[in-house]
Amino acid sequence: MNAITYRTPETGDEHKISACIGASADLSEITDGTPEGIAFWKRICDPEELRERIFSDEKMLVATQNGVVIGFIAFRRGNHLSSLFVRREFVGKGIGRELFTRCTNSFNEITVNSSDLAVGFYQKVGFSQSDDRFFKDGIWATPMRWTHDRHAANAEDQHH
Repeated sequence: MNAITYRTPETGDEHKISACIGASADLSEITDGTPEGIAFWKRICDPEELRERIFSDEKMLVATQNGVVIGFIAFRRGNHLSSLFVRREFVGKGIGRELFTRCTNSFNEITVNSSDLAVGFYQKVGFSQSDDRFFKDGIWATPMRWTHDRHAANAEDQHH
């Protein structure tokens, strides 16, 4: 297996990131199938939107293998994790965890509105639910929060 490279996205990566997001889940798994939900999903995957994000000062990383983006993480408003996608065929190989871990050093706290599909992943990396599940833009989301101090304490507990 060829090595996976983790790096900051560059101009020209927007179509590869869009393909990665599209290959991470089916519309039926992510949205409720309404025009509103589908429009929201298409906006997330839009290469022009992604290009704007690459030029922003938001924290983001891609995981690539053989020139293909296989994972993507991005933050908005500083510490809010707005996107974390891994191509379906690479799920369970530690790519999402590695993308997340490489971004945590500069944050004391991270928030996310997790899709139903990702709640288990976020719990595994130390997030806990911080508010009631809500429905917006055709997608159910669970607000979650991760804190550096709590995560470090949990890791310490596991070593004893």
